Amino acid sequence: MRLQATPHNLASEFALAIYGKVLDAVRSDVLVHQALERVGDALFIQGRHIDLTHFDRVWIAGSGKASVEMAKAAAEVVGDRLAGGIIVTKTGQAEPIPCVTVLEGSHPVPDKLSLEAGRRLLEFAESLSEKDLVIFLLSGGSSALIEATRESISLEDLRRTNQVLLGAGVDITVMNAVRSRLSRIKAGGLALAFEPATVIALVLSDVVGNDLQTIGSGPLIIPTEPVGPTPGWLFEQFPPPVRALLEVSIRRRVFSPPVEHIVIGGISLAIHAAVEAARGLGLEAFPYADPLKGEARIMAGKICSTLKKRPMEHGCMIFGGETTVTIKGNGLGGRCQEMALAAAKAIAGVPGSCFLAGGTDGFDGPTDAAGGLVDPGSIERAKAAGFLRNKSLAANDAYHFLEASGGLIFTGPTGSNVNDLVLVVQAE
Repeated sequence: MRLQATPHNLASEFALAIYGKVLDAVRSDVLVHQALERVGDALFIQGRHIDLTHFDRVWIAGSGKASVEMAKAAAEVVGDRLAGGIIVTKTGQAEPIPCVTVLEGSHPVPDKLSLEAGRRLLEFAESLSEKDLVIFLLSGGSSALIEATRESISLEDLRRTNQVLLGAGVDITVMNAVRSRLSRIKAGGLALAFEPATVIALVLSDVVGNDLQTIGSGPLIIPTEPVGPTPGWLFEQFPPPVRALLEVSIRRRVFSPPVEHIVIGGISLAIHAAVEAARGLGLEAFPYADPLKGEARIMAGKICSTLKKRPMEHGCMIFGGETTVTIKGNGLGGRCQEMALAAAKAIAGVPGSCFLAGGTDGFDGPTDAAGGLVDPGSIERAKAAGFLRNKSLAANDAYHFLEASGGLIFTGPTGSNVNDLVLVVQAE
């Protein structure tokens, strides 16, 4: 991971330094090494002892944006007991791992690679016996990266449904309620395929509250209630085969014993790291318990209102979570970039300030940027290059506005994914 951005004032320098420290703190390979230890035939997972002599083979499997780095770390720990495995990551992020098959899928909209990855992961799971131990490495992005549709759903139906959901500004709970009904992997479908093997999941959470049914659409969590509800106001926008399935509740038989999930990192870890980094720079830290959620531009407005009500002389406000964007224009951007663009007007009136919004996975929306940064001069710099704040916001074109103002943040793949971070810094 290499952080690249252009600070235009002292506050921006501080914000970027804090952001970099956070990305270092949530590295998935470090978190796996902290959670996993092997001593001879004893494997310890956050202190829990597993006797490897009870198993003929130990496997690694997993999916998500952070799965490669997680798998490399887990393979180092398991060492010569590793029989093999299968990992699915985002297109362009595959790396060779000895003994482990690494596949790619598409994100945020699944494609034929996602279907192939889902098929091969199911086949792998179904090939195991009660003498197999699987360490499953789960991180955000899995909902799109691995898929096996129910018989009546085509790839085009699946892609259209995901595009509708992504453009409608719905939260992850609603998205998963729909996607789970179309899938043989989500909502515990993969757990059933693994039976009777022993599976333990290490989870890097990209969901506020670490709801296991939501992370990656819960491939190893079988809900006790029917999957639902159907979002009626979106119903007519889905393809007919999808609408037919949404009218039917899904119940799966209970997997016994259930797959044990161990969360090794999440947004709370990122916020804690931001607090420590801010204090290390001599800033007063103000972490906020209320998570980022809802429409990105509205959330940015609320944060800026808080700044006006509670001005700081030398401080940093810290927020974590995940917003949504209702797409109405044809521009380019992501939810973090849209927050930064929306905040630009308010930040212009606060001398010595900046507003940074960045993802922890390195990619914000369908762009190569991790997020955006604005300061009091951003609007004027963009205007000089021909980009107006209000026009860019109406077009959902945050990327090109921020590019013109020198406010794009680039990191490349971070090997992590624990939600988004917003830092508002005031320092003169």
